[in-house]
Amino acid sequence: MFKQLQVEHSLFHIDQDHIDLFKTLAAKWQTVFPDVYAKCLNTLDSWASVLNSWVFFKSQHTDELILNPSKAIYYSINTFLIDELKKIQIIRKIRECDNDDLQYFVAFQLGNAIDLWIYNTVEKSAESDLLELPEEKPYFLAYLEDDFQTDNASFHRDQTRAIKVLVQAIRTQNCFRIAVNNAVNRAIDMYEYHVIK
Repeated sequence: MFKQLQVEHSLFHIDQDHIDLFKTLAAKWQTVFPDVYAKCLNTLDSWASVLNSWVFFKSQHTDELILNPSKAIYYSINTFLIDELKKIQIIRKIRECDNDDLQYFVAFQLGNAIDLWIYNTVEKSAESDLLELPEEKPYFLAYLEDDFQTDNASFHRDQTRAIKVLVQAIRTQNCFRIAVNNAVNRAIDMYEYHVIK
């Protein structure tokens, strides 16, 4: 499924070389990470989430990889979570290292962990109906739709409803930080087992 990823799936300014490198890593480690565990998003969008996590790590080492401002405005959940990730010490350490394989391992585990955390957080809230939205609608390509930029587009309403739940959870609990730390530690353990052994 990762082979279907395109430049358009990224929230960052990337080019085809970045997509190709990501696909090379995904193919290289496919026996370790055969597929994503999509809960909130469809499978391709869950792979796009892993891609965006990986580009987020890579962005520490180049000024070229910046968040696309036009997408950042509309993908408020992702922008908010990226800002929250930057505050977590273990994430800062992973961003500082320049190791494609390790960053892929962490991006994969992080993408899955954040998806599961969002699902569990929203499921327990008054906004749980958001999880019943049709899965076939592409999340990371929604900005390409004609009605995407209208103020009353359902995409924006749903983003606003979901982000309120997530902000409240992060501000009042430690569950996001725990999920992130667990994902990174799991990824490091897997990397040490499969790469360093």
